[in-house]
Amino acid sequence: MKNKILKIKDNIYAVRGIWLWHFSFFPTYCYIIQNKKNGEIILIDTCGPGTSHLIKEAIEFMGGKATDITAIALTHWHQDHTGSICEIATMIGKRDKPLKIFIHYRDADFLISQKLRWLNIHPFLKIKVCHKPGKLPSNELYELVPFGNSNNNPLSSYGIDFIHSPGHTPGHSAYLYKEDGILFSGCGLSILGKKTVGIVPVFYNRKEQIESAKKLAQMDFKYLYPAHLYLNHKEISKGKRVACNQKSFINRIFGSLPLFKYMD
Repeated sequence: MKNKILKIKDNIYAVRGIWLWHFSFFPTYCYIIQNKKNGEIILIDTCGPGTSHLIKEAIEFMGGKATDITAIALTHWHQDHTGSICEIATMIGKRDKPLKIFIHYRDADFLISQKLRWLNIHPFLKIKVCHKPGKLPSNELYELVPFGNSNNNPLSSYGIDFIHSPGHTPGHSAYLYKEDGILFSGCGLSILGKKTVGIVPVFYNRKEQIESAKKLAQMDFKYLYPAHLYLNHKEISKGKRVACNQKSFINRIFGSLPLFKYMD
């Protein structure tokens, strides 16, 4: 279990959860942020189905309990990010204030519909793959809070700003935890290996995905924590980023796009 829980800060932990179909070989992360004052917890994504028990154990490892979870902020609707919502809400149970689920309004309908959708893999091959959102709990257990259709930020009480970064999905959003300068980038930016940050080859709109990733890469964050692949616990401030001007042979084969390298 210890290799599934990674401490980021005293009040922030990463959980390496289940990806899809009960497999965990593909690195997939959700993040636990605990309010230092009242102990309330917000999750950034939930990984795939079957991850709830890992999240519960991680929270207990932090000294909290599952019922401390008051909200989940979703980067987007894909099942490997939303797959454990129902499990978590059911584990918490019914209470006066239901579990809040934050998601950009452009992805909210995808989540609510529970329908299968087609994804594009690889910018040139554009292989079609069918995907679906995670199962939702019964209505009395949660409150869906769409954001992005006004200047209001419903996550401000958690010290979090959302950054709409469409392309991977229409409503894909990254989250900036302002106190520590941590960008939880979802699939907007990924650490591809060898100190390289870029874009994965799964998308709804490739042009938008590239534009969003470049916007995120220019942001003034200190630490980057994506939803997949590799993690780096060292500072990646703007002064430590060097733009990538060429794609390697491996990048071309797999369809990934490097944007910058970072120095220790």
